[in-house]
Amino acid sequence: MLVAAVVLSVLGAVSSAVITNTTGQTIQGIGASGAWWPNDLYFFPESSRQEIARLLFDPDIGLGLTDSRYNLGGGGVGVTTFARAPETPYISDGVYNFSADPQGTYFLRAAAQYKIPLITLFVNSAPVSMTSNSQNCGGNLITDRIPAYVQYLTDVIKYWSTQGVNITHVSPMKWALDNNFGSCGQEGMQVAVGQRAQVINTLAAALANEGLSTRVIGDESSTTWNFIPEAPLWLPGVTPGALAGVAHHQYTFAGDASIALLGSEARSLSGGVDSWFTEICCNQANNPLATLTYGASYDPTMVSALRMGNLIWQSFTQAEDAHWDFWTALSSEYGSCTPSTNASCVNERNYDGWDDGIIYYDPNYNTTHYYTFSLPKRFPVLKHFTSAVPVGATLLNVTTVETNWRVLAFTAPGTSRLSSVVAMNAQQSPSTLTLSLEGGRLAQPSRAFMTDAGGDYVPIALSLAANGSLVIQAPAMSIYTIFF
Repeated sequence: MLVAAVVLSVLGAVSSAVITNTTGQTIQGIGASGAWWPNDLYFFPESSRQEIARLLFDPDIGLGLTDSRYNLGGGGVGVTTFARAPETPYISDGVYNFSADPQGTYFLRAAAQYKIPLITLFVNSAPVSMTSNSQNCGGNLITDRIPAYVQYLTDVIKYWSTQGVNITHVSPMKWALDNNFGSCGQEGMQVAVGQRAQVINTLAAALANEGLSTRVIGDESSTTWNFIPEAPLWLPGVTPGALAGVAHHQYTFAGDASIALLGSEARSLSGGVDSWFTEICCNQANNPLATLTYGASYDPTMVSALRMGNLIWQSFTQAEDAHWDFWTALSSEYGSCTPSTNASCVNERNYDGWDDGIIYYDPNYNTTHYYTFSLPKRFPVLKHFTSAVPVGATLLNVTTVETNWRVLAFTAPGTSRLSSVVAMNAQQSPSTLTLSLEGGRLAQPSRAFMTDAGGDYVPIALSLAANGSLVIQAPAMSIYTIFF
């Protein structure tokens, strides 16, 4: 088993981070959601839709996401926002129109064509015949209709398997009891604590009966404070083997200790099932390592990008999650920026937009015909992780003295060999990072890339020092990925 050390020399003060021979969890994907934006992007030129598919799924040109989350719509009944009302193939029990939702399924097919390792189907609301108020927002899942709901999900997954689209995971509830979105700005449905194990068990059995390999994840509680008290009420009722991932969000931006408790509780109550981080966005702070708050802010800079990077670090090292997803892959929430008349504003922060996307597009495309996309710094920073952490890579546990660096190291899938290091200088001043291997020399890096305020995933040359260590002179607010 590999034993390595990472030594950080920060402005003259030496801190150490040791990668021990104790490995952590095996990573099962890094992705983003296909919710909502397909309803807009479907009206873009075909060349623009193909460009988005490349930016999301191509590992050379784009992000190379390893999980793509497809939002199976409930039909949008009652929803007041056009983009947040996806169509549903459901007509009645056992009767479907699979030509519905060409918007979302365009990108579902694209993910399959790019051979994305994981495709997760998730649901905000069941069809209206299964909700208590006959709408796709503000209602509850009807207990007596759980068998029909499960059959619907199974039939949809089975159909897509015949079309060459392998849906690897399904999330049958989102936000759970946290929010049914009664304001109807988007789809939403409550699934009561007492229903969750039943939904998961019934769905896992139905998928197995159909010979489908799709695995179930849940319950996607929106906050740590929802998950911790509710999980003991439903997780023990899940049949062993029925759940592939205990999924959660992190919208309270809890501290390390609370996140560690969440992950520990998820694994303990489920009998060792991995925890998955499946949604986050929309935070504020001027320091990437500061305590975050939820709220509006369009920030395309390295500050917001490294806030996201720190959330990934926290997820992998504190919660020990095996999977990480950002909220939505695309957003039109520029706020006061109007890119069709002022293209430079996409690079400037404002406080009435939202940090809810990895790629942005003009919300007024229908009248401006402005089809140019912009990439905030979150885009290249996320690429540092998707490129460094393929499905099956294993985290190498790091013990470290607290610093303003965040360092993650990974083995190549199926081996104990150090394959990649992601290191973030999350302070607003230059700093030096020295990497060394305990008891030996590092291998010569095969490739290395850097992102800072002035460059996006730029190839750089790194050479070992005479003693076999690696010294990086890092500018302020920067991130490096090094391959060995």
